Amino acid sequence: MQLNMHRLRKVVRNLPSVLMGYNIYVDTDKLRLIDHVFRHIRPEASTFADLGGVWKVNGGYARYAAKQKNIRLGTLVDTDFPPAVRAELEAGRQLRLITGDFTKEDVAAQVGPVDVIFFFDVLLHQANPSWTDVLARYAQNSSCITIYNQQWVKGPATVRLTSLPLEEYIAVAPKGRDEVYRHVYAHADEIHPEYGKPWRDIHNVFQWGITDADLRAHMKGLGFREVFSRNYGRFSDLPAFENHAFVFVR
Repeated sequence: MQLNMHRLRKVVRNLPSVLMGYNIYVDTDKLRLIDHVFRHIRPEASTFADLGGVWKVNGGYARYAAKQKNIRLGTLVDTDFPPAVRAELEAGRQLRLITGDFTKEDVAAQVGPVDVIFFFDVLLHQANPSWTDVLARYAQNSSCITIYNQQWVKGPATVRLTSLPLEEYIAVAPKGRDEVYRHVYAHADEIHPEYGKPWRDIHNVFQWGITDADLRAHMKGLGFREVFSRNYGRFSDLPAFENHAFVFVR
C-alpha cells in the first residue's frame, strides 16, 4: 500500500509530464527548468548535452530539450540504452546518442563543445572520478551548466557518504536497498566486474552529500557565476536531502 501511495503521489506531481507523453519519473520541475534555461538564460542556444539521462526517465529530458526553439542537436550520454528506448530516441532527428560513462575523458571528448549541459540527479553519484572532477572536465565543454541535484542539508560540510559507517549510511540513504548497501560495504575494495572501479565508488548508490556552499564555491573556482537557483523541497522521504537546482554561466 505504501508503495502504491508513493507511485500515486508521483503520478499526481508529474501529471503534466505524463500528459505530454513522458513516463511518471520525468519530473515536471525539471521540464520547467529546461524551459527557463532556453527561454531566459540561453535563448540563442542550439546544442546541449544531457549526461546520464536514461535511467528511469528514458531520455525524457533530452527529448523535451530537443524540441526547444533553435535547437539543432542534442547529445544524450549514458552507459545503458534499453533497445526499445534506443529505437525511440534514434527516431528523433535532433538527438545524438553516446553509449558510455560520461565521467570518462574520452566520452567528454566525444560530447565536445555544447551550449548547455544538464546534470540532472547525477552529481551525488560520482566518486571515481569525484563530482568536482566531473564538473571541472565539462566546464571546458560549455559556458552554461545546469544542475538539479539532491543536496545535503543535514550539516554544513560536504560528506563522502560511503566513508560513513554502514549503519549511518543506511540511515540517510534511500530506503529499501539495505541488501545492496551491505553488499557494497562488504566488497568495498574489490573491483566491480563491469565498472572497473572499487565497489565503494560505483554510481549505483549515493556517494556524496554535497552542500550548496561547496557546489557554489567549486563552480566559482571554475570561473562560473550563478544566475539561477531554486529549492524544490525534500527529496523523497529523506530529511538529509533536498532537491536544489542551479544554473551557472561563464
